[in-house]
Amino acid sequence: MKHIVIIEDDQDLLDVLSLILTEAGYRVTALTQMESVEDLIDLQADAFVIDEMLPVVNGHIICIILKSKPQTKHLPVVLISADEKLPQMATLCEANAYLHKPFNSYTDLQRILEKALAA
Repeated sequence: MKHIVIIEDDQDLLDVLSLILTEAGYRVTALTQMESVEDLIDLQADAFVIDEMLPVVNGHIICIILKSKPQTKHLPVVLISADEKLPQMATLCEANAYLHKPFNSYTDLQRILEKALAA
């Protein structure tokens, strides 16, 4: 079972994403903010879904950190945001994919995640 870590500060959205991915057969760890980098590494995730606009550290910064660590550089990162600059942020941090909020369909995230995990 693949382990997905979601970092999203909107608790309602975090709950919905967790439910959808759990029902799709993933093991999910849901966080409202980044703990330490070491804590993220220790979670031994198979992929990360990270909100770009977080209160302390933006998602693309977390992505850059994850991509710089030997233990996590190969893991898929999906950035999510309503920010119109999301494509540029995803390119900057070398995210594997991005998805604009609000989602057209919650299956979009599942599809993008499956594609990123398969790559």
